Amino acid sequence: MKKLNKKAILLTIAIVVVVVIGTLVTIKLVQERNKNDAIPVISLIGDSNIKLELNEDYEESGATASLENEDVTSKIEKTGQVDTSKIGRYEITYSVANSKNKHKVEIKRIIDVVDSVKPELKLNGEEKISIYVGSKYEEQGATATDNYDGDLTEKIVISGEVDTSKVGEYTIKYYVQDSSANSTELTRTVTVKARPAAQPASTGVAKSGKGIPILMYHFFYDKNVSKGADNNWLEISLFEEQMKYLSENNFYFPSWQELVDYIDGKITLPEKSVIITADDGDPSFFNLAVPIIKKYNVKATSFVIGSWYAWDAIKYQSENISLQSHSHDMHRAGSDGKGIMLTNSYEEAIQDIKTSQSELGGSSVIAFAYPFGHYNDHAKKVLTDAGIKIAVTTKDGRAYKGSDKLALPRKRISAGMSLNAFKNIVN
Repeated sequence: MKKLNKKAILLTIAIVVVVVIGTLVTIKLVQERNKNDAIPVISLIGDSNIKLELNEDYEESGATASLENEDVTSKIEKTGQVDTSKIGRYEITYSVANSKNKHKVEIKRIIDVVDSVKPELKLNGEEKISIYVGSKYEEQGATATDNYDGDLTEKIVISGEVDTSKVGEYTIKYYVQDSSANSTELTRTVTVKARPAAQPASTGVAKSGKGIPILMYHFFYDKNVSKGADNNWLEISLFEEQMKYLSENNFYFPSWQELVDYIDGKITLPEKSVIITADDGDPSFFNLAVPIIKKYNVKATSFVIGSWYAWDAIKYQSENISLQSHSHDMHRAGSDGKGIMLTNSYEEAIQDIKTSQSELGGSSVIAFAYPFGHYNDHAKKVLTDAGIKIAVTTKDGRAYKGSDKLALPRKRISAGMSLNAFKNIVN
């Protein structure tokens, strides 16, 4: 009996063990089945919608994921990329699946790369311009650049008009917009003022007997870049002082035809009249002096040596810049050591002058500067026959009523001249 009870007990234990193991296996299978059927949970770290400026750094914040209380963040797959150098909308997708890939979930982050920087708009020339009534207004335009679109100059819209027939103040507007609808607007004020017109000689003007100073310049330099070679080189800041003085003191700048009429006694010019000339047509005049001439809205003449500079000078001809002749190819010495114009044949000399006129504007070329200031009766006849009405030398003096129109003196402006000395010359 005792032996039987022992066997029964062992059998019972074995049955219990089998049952327990079976139960554990069943539980494990159920857990695995439940896990395979479970849906992962995924969450973004940080904002789901982000706005970045163009070229701003994008910092990836990532996401987290769990499955049945188990951290499965390491199993997240990320797709998509962000290029902050290009405007647009970008998507980053984060996805994760359960162990049998039966259930896959994903979440997205939206990144908008935007440009909120306005284009840079710059006026060519001055913001405020003054011109005389009856003059031609030359639109100088503007330039525009954008941090994303690049050069937008061709997209600039210019509006407004200047009626140069009427005294008044006019506004020109410049507007440009980039591809992101960022816009910039600038304005330019153009003042049309009454011209101190030449008056009939019979009316008379006080102190009209002072004559008209014709200023003679040659070359220009910027002290921050180079040095002047000799007395003919004027530092550009001194030139600007002089032009500013003439502008602010309302000097009048007669045309060459007006000077002809003044000398002939047909008109009397305003008391504050001056003519500005620069010999040769050197690039330093056009590169350094011309911007200042336009800035202060004065008028000047470049006496151009055609064979040297005509091809480049012609593009600078404007309301402010008159191109007149310094000969085509006679700015050289003859056999006697003086300007070759004095000894050239009549035919050679007149052909040279006609070539020069053709290069610089034809019939508008009525003034001449003698090479080296040398002249004689032969040279004067050549000029007269070529249609030149007025000529200047390098002699010191002013132009008066009754002066020899083909041998006018000038006032030389030399290097280092003080503003007070300049005032004494023009007043």
